Amino acid sequence: MPPVETGEWLSRYILQKSHVRQDNTLRADPFIPHPHADLSVTRHLEFDAKAIWDIGEDVARQTGKALHGRAENLAGTYQGQSLSVVAAPVAGNRNHANVIGWPADKPAQKIIALEIAARSRYVPRPE
Repeated sequence: MPPVETGEWLSRYILQKSHVRQDNTLRADPFIPHPHADLSVTRHLEFDAKAIWDIGEDVARQTGKALHGRAENLAGTYQGQSLSVVAAPVAGNRNHANVIGWPADKPAQKIIALEIAARSRYVPRPE
């Protein structure tokens, strides 16, 4: 698996409706890794839209939640916040990656998450 490039598109699956405002902008919450040390994303690398949605449905099924959509942004959005994006393939998702390098405390994570949310595009789940 090649290293994650700055210009590469990533998706963060949105599993809670409350993470999206009525105007389809994203709140910071889906980008806060707490209590985990890293944030799970899916690279678009060699995936078409259907494959990206299929993985999102699988993630939702595994967590017992509903898939509402996905937040898309470039790897550089995370890297610009002094974070790193590293390839971390898992069973069922060879394009899985982790965003690492988060500060340990949640308030500091939220400040970063607000910046990422502001630079993200929300894509609602197709009906």
